[in-house]
Amino acid sequence: MEREELDRIEEIYCHHREKIRNYLIHLLRKHEKEDYSIEGLQKLVKETPFLMVAYVVNDDCIQESPNIYKDHIKEEKKGLNRRSFLRYITTKRDKYFMSDPYYNETSGKIYVLLYEEHENKMLFFNFDIKAVLQEMGLWEE
Repeated sequence: MEREELDRIEEIYCHHREKIRNYLIHLLRKHEKEDYSIEGLQKLVKETPFLMVAYVVNDDCIQESPNIYKDHIKEEKKGLNRRSFLRYITTKRDKYFMSDPYYNETSGKIYVLLYEEHENKMLFFNFDIKAVLQEMGLWEE
């Protein structure tokens, strides 16, 4: 990952943070999220563009579900403490929280984490932010 690309993404992101946040929330709202089963989350991940992984975290910041990707599930993440991810969250608005862009070593991509507080759970959604910027017409090659 080139530092230059991350810097460029961060700059665009800072200028358009609210617009990006609204776009991602709009993508998620297209799907009912009442079903927190693995099957329900798989459907959500598969049908939501740019969403790379989703999982459920309880009030104690412990991951309750496996990591759900578009084409597979990783059970080994279940039970992990996710409190460290909360440091990425800088803005609190209604029930959605969005992180700054960060490099994900596993995927080699830059993500933003959007999480939604829902009853006594938090739904974590990792989006490929470069793909989002490209789709929104904010990224020029």
